[in-house]
Amino acid sequence: MAEVINMPRLSDTMEEGTVASWLKKVGDKVEEGDILAEIETDKATMEFESFNEGTLLHIGIEEGETAKVDTLLAIIGEEGEDISSYLNGDAASDDSEEVNSDSEEKETETETESSDSSEEQELPEGVIVVTMPRLSDTMEEGTVATWLKKVGDEVEEGDILAEIETDKATMEFESFQSGNLLYIGLEEGESAKVDSLLAIIGPKGTDVSGIAKNFKSEGAEPKKEAPKAEVKKKRQKLKLKRLKKRKKLQKLQLRRQLQDVFLCLH
Repeated sequence: MAEVINMPRLSDTMEEGTVASWLKKVGDKVEEGDILAEIETDKATMEFESFNEGTLLHIGIEEGETAKVDTLLAIIGEEGEDISSYLNGDAASDDSEEVNSDSEEKETETETESSDSSEEQELPEGVIVVTMPRLSDTMEEGTVATWLKKVGDEVEEGDILAEIETDKATMEFESFQSGNLLYIGLEEGESAKVDSLLAIIGPKGTDVSGIAKNFKSEGAEPKKEAPKAEVKKKRQKLKLKRLKKRKKLQKLQLRRQLQDVFLCLH
């Protein structure tokens, strides 16, 4: 059965994304963990990997095009599978739903903007609250498999903060801000719902104890802690996965270089 892949929400503030480049084309075989495309968000350009195996049957957003989160990005399934129902019937219903929800979205946007602005005013200058991201369209909660930074470490934009286990895979979560890691809200092995407090980044020495306390009191579900042995196994799997991912990226880079050389010669 074909799997519909929507434009993912790759950051907590992302509303739309632009496909910078496709690393697969229609008809290509796709393995779980393969990089499908590079997607430009409101903060950075990130690699988007596949959680499914099969053949890339359809591309919904071409390179350079921009679309809202949850818009049809691609369809993966069995080679030769009929996907007309996904492209025709679903597209029409999606359009009607978007029209009906426009007015609701405008109302909620004004409410969230007012609440967000009041929260932002309370934050010290330069302090950013990082919440559990929605790394797949079906993700409801995430587990911190491992932290690659500790409290007190300097963080640069693009640094990998942590590896987060979703309902489909374990993914690297990079920082969109630079500063000092002031607070960690979830320890390794702990789980929490999307938008729960994950970390706080800001100028070194900033007191954020009040922010963390208020966020917790408003917020998230109780944390669930995984057994230590399970966490250790996950770390070992992650190391192997990182090695495989690096090899795939090296192959892709080599292929691109060879293509560039070929184009120059011809």
